[in-house]
Amino acid sequence: MRETSESLILLDHVSSSVFHNLLEFSFHNKFKVPQEDLGYHIQVSSYLLAEAFLSKCLSVLELSPGNCQSYLSLAQDICCVELKRTVFTYLSRNLLELPHLIKCLKDQEKEEVFHLRRTHGDRRMCSLRKENLTTWKDPETESARHIFTLRGSEDSGHWYPVTELPFRADKWCFTTVVLYNYLYVIGGYRQRVKRGWEFKMASSRYNPSTNKWVSTAPMIKHRRHFTAVACEGCIYAVGGWYLDSLVTPDSSTALYTAVERYDPWEDTWRFVSSLPLIDFQFTMSLSYDVPLATSLGESLYVLGSIQRTGEKLLLQYNTRHDSWSELLPTLARADADLPTLYFLGATDRLVIIGGNNSENVVTSFCVQSKRWGQVHRAEKVAFAGQGTVVGDQVLLPSIEHNAVARLDLQTLSLSVFTPLPISTRYESVFYLHF
Repeated sequence: MRETSESLILLDHVSSSVFHNLLEFSFHNKFKVPQEDLGYHIQVSSYLLAEAFLSKCLSVLELSPGNCQSYLSLAQDICCVELKRTVFTYLSRNLLELPHLIKCLKDQEKEEVFHLRRTHGDRRMCSLRKENLTTWKDPETESARHIFTLRGSEDSGHWYPVTELPFRADKWCFTTVVLYNYLYVIGGYRQRVKRGWEFKMASSRYNPSTNKWVSTAPMIKHRRHFTAVACEGCIYAVGGWYLDSLVTPDSSTALYTAVERYDPWEDTWRFVSSLPLIDFQFTMSLSYDVPLATSLGESLYVLGSIQRTGEKLLLQYNTRHDSWSELLPTLARADADLPTLYFLGATDRLVIIGGNNSENVVTSFCVQSKRWGQVHRAEKVAFAGQGTVVGDQVLLPSIEHNAVARLDLQTLSLSVFTPLPISTRYESVFYLHF
């Protein structure tokens, strides 16, 4: 640049009012720049490398869907990294609220916004009651409508309510899934009609960055106790049974084989290839979602049993090819006695936790080598609800401890967090960045 080579800075294009505001801030710490003039002040402060003044301008900048694009263009025109990051931070906090702006970004810019969305803010453990069977007469019903977050140390912190469910009902059944650091609550709740009660399908999305809920498109099928899995930027709804009441399933209860995929950018559901349940069954349970499913890479994985032998079998769904396949070999009953399943998650491999009358069982499956890992015995604990895996630790709700339990996959040691402020019945444990 000429300014650099000649040790010269040209100020002819800087208006006296902007220069006055810059000097007032620099020498007297006074800042009086209206919103409509911030763009020019940002441009000048970036040109003059006036970092403190630039930071002040950016700190008071009120971005909105209407002006976001123009400020991003300005950042690119003047090569202002600070302004660009400010705009990207705003976009990341409102990612799915501004799909038309996100689609205009280049692939590398999208990745930067996604990264900010996933990592910005404090990561906190959260808990939500997925299913409530009590009425308003139970004093806990009102408290159970909250999402609780653990603040402070995970070993000695305390649970606090952060938001309420976006509906008014005493009975509900939902499955939760986190996608792009948004919490999706998908299912239904009971509402009064002229002739008694009915279950209303509902789906909502919570943004921890703004502490706001919005309604999203409900599923096509009326599902209860299904599994929702995030994979490759979409949500897949697998299994469950008909949501019309909260009665216990029996031998006549049929599992849905239809699988649905949700596009968060279009807010639409559509069917994909169904579960191949020819000689395959799932044990109906109110302790966990049916079937247990997770994602790893570009595939979904579902765990169930072969009807004739009781062997455990994994099904793989390839999201790119919309096709299901079996992952062999199976896990024989002689290798692991797993009449009860609690958890299926993924690290670099699939993690399976189940149990029998005397102990819990932990094993794994390597997708690349298609081999089952060593079967480990662990302390007998009855888990109920939806857990998550973080590194070498699995977090699951434990009714007997009235708390979230933490199982170390390396040592198989079990520890519990601070008890939840409500009774642990059928909770979902997950992480969000606030």
